[in-house]
Amino acid sequence: MDKILYDIKKYRFKNIVNNWLDTRDLSKLHEIRQYEHFDREHDQSTQWHKMFYMMVRIDKTFDKIYMNFLREHIKPRFGEEIVYQKIPTFRVQLPGNIAVGEFHKDRDYRNKEWADKVKEVNYYLPFTKAYGTNTIWTESKEDKGDFKPIDSSYGECTEWEASKLTHGNKDNVTSITRVSVDFRVIPKSRYIESNHL
Repeated sequence: MDKILYDIKKYRFKNIVNNWLDTRDLSKLHEIRQYEHFDREHDQSTQWHKMFYMMVRIDKTFDKIYMNFLREHIKPRFGEEIVYQKIPTFRVQLPGNIAVGEFHKDRDYRNKEWADKVKEVNYYLPFTKAYGTNTIWTESKEDKGDFKPIDSSYGECTEWEASKLTHGNKDNVTSITRVSVDFRVIPKSRYIESNHL
């Protein structure tokens, strides 16, 4: 697991998402609305998910910053061209809730042979303080089961292996909502065409 630090004045992800969701503070979304405890089928169903995915297709300001972030901070880590997730996955973890419906490995939802060959690399990019029970919990090595939180602040991006490490969420007992995106990257030399990215 690797932390990547970036300049939040240059990469104003949070400002854009604040505007899109019509809020000044993403960490207080729970004060606007609460939801029933999420399961896997409904963990992308909030009003904020709908707004994010609609706006990311209409307003290209986020996309422009995302592309620059990939170019400056992610591509150099591979030393070659990359294939990346075009629209990052948006996450909201309200107090008393989870952001992802179950503990899993990403390859559980893919063709295992494909996943083992391409070896996707995952990036976790929170726009709020992510800590304790409001963040991702993951094991340190495959099937080790030693789950720990990925604590992170806005201005930090975590590189990790979600494809092979079991991970998920605990019920958020903090007082704040965690808002984040995550995305996957493959070096072009390992790319195999599929419907996964």
